[in-house]
Amino acid sequence: MSRASSLYRLQQLDIELMNSHERADEIQQILKDDKEVLRLRRVLENCEAELKTAQITHATARHDVDTQRAKIERTEKTLYGGFVQNPKELHERQQEAESLRRYLVTLEDRLLEAMIYLDETQQERDTADEVINRTLENRAHQQKDLKLELENLLAKIERLGAEREAALASVVQDDQALYDTLRKRLAGRAIVLVHEGGCSACGLALAHSVQQSIRSGSELIRCGQCGRILYAG
Repeated sequence: MSRASSLYRLQQLDIELMNSHERADEIQQILKDDKEVLRLRRVLENCEAELKTAQITHATARHDVDTQRAKIERTEKTLYGGFVQNPKELHERQQEAESLRRYLVTLEDRLLEAMIYLDETQQERDTADEVINRTLENRAHQQKDLKLELENLLAKIERLGAEREAALASVVQDDQALYDTLRKRLAGRAIVLVHEGGCSACGLALAHSVQQSIRSGSELIRCGQCGRILYAG
């Protein structure tokens, strides 16, 4: 195995390790991220608080209507039961009954509004509950899949780490130092393939003699433009 091929194999492992670590970190962030669930819980809590208010409003309106109807019933019993003989008092009781009935209409309108408000808030609460339950169910499935993927990734990272250690055994120390320096400076791509007679990273055309030297593999040849190590493949 040539010096360049040893470095190229090392770089392939490093890139795969980097990608695996990045994906593992991404998965761990997703698993920890519960912002959406917390937001939906707040929505549900607000809906439940609104529903409680609506229930109290409806109960109060119902009680007011029932109380008013009871007043009207008592007044009408007194009015038509022969208990009042005085014309003036009878007239006053009639006016009182009419006033009570007029106010009953107002109270019944309030009750109707309260019923509509209760229905709407109940529906909003049920919808919020359905949304959070569906979200939790989907999240549980997603987390199950992600945990399995993470488990496989961690096993893969361990395997790649062992392969990298084995690959390092065939790399000369000075070559590794150069590789590490270039890799840090050139976004992880210290060594690139020669493609159609040129550097596949920057496109610089290579002289035929340079291509021959690269193919021989006895020395590390670097691109005169981007500085990367060139590998014939």
